Amino acid sequence: MNAYKIRENFNCISDTEISREDFNRYFTKTKERITFSFNGWDGKSYDGETRTAHVYRASIDGYEGIRFIKVGKGLHYITETKEVLEKATGRLNFGASWVVDVARA
Repeated sequence: MNAYKIRENFNCISDTEISREDFNRYFTKTKERITFSFNGWDGKSYDGETRTAHVYRASIDGYEGIRFIKVGKGLHYITETKEVLEKATGRLNFGASWVVDVARA
């Protein structure tokens, strides 16, 4: 399943942004936390530096099993099949890929 296609379920404000209402309607924050890496495209983690965030789950049919995270205004999905090497520690972590931005309340 292509997690990026979840965007087709939203009424986007623009090509890259959904409303805060849609985010609150379709996503639930869990107690689960995950360590991940943006693998450089965030402009900071070029050597696989990791971050930790709470996992969000979607209530949209077909997407319940995908782990999402929200960092700043960006909603990302965890790429469970691709790990990123953190050069400083030699540890492998899941990567995160951008889906859509969430409008401020």
